Amino acid sequence: MAEINIIPLVDVTLVLLIIFMATTAFVKEAGLNMKLPAARTREITPDNERDINVALTRDRKIFLDGRPSSEGAVRSVMAARARRNPETRVIIKGDESIEYARVVRVMDMAKGAGLPRVALGTRLPDGP
Repeated sequence: MAEINIIPLVDVTLVLLIIFMATTAFVKEAGLNMKLPAARTREITPDNERDINVALTRDRKIFLDGRPSSEGAVRSVMAARARRNPETRVIIKGDESIEYARVVRVMDMAKGAGLPRVALGTRLPDGP
């Protein structure tokens, strides 16, 4: 009567599991390398389906909902979303070292597109 030897199968499975665990430790999650300014107060939790997230990085790039974009594309998306829902909120997340004029320019684009609800993204301050 022939029997299946299961020990090599378990060995291979454990080796694959260890390889998987080791490689996932080195996978870096894609994201923006920016440090938001600190604030003790914050608004309600963002509604990802209705909000427009605009990120301004210190290397003068602009991101729309996490993807690289241009000011013209951001302006057109804001105008389209304002036609669909004028209650859409624009959340501006800017690195703490960027020029204030860039934040004001995005706020002006939002209000010019018909989206008066603008919020600034912040982080909680370090320490007590």
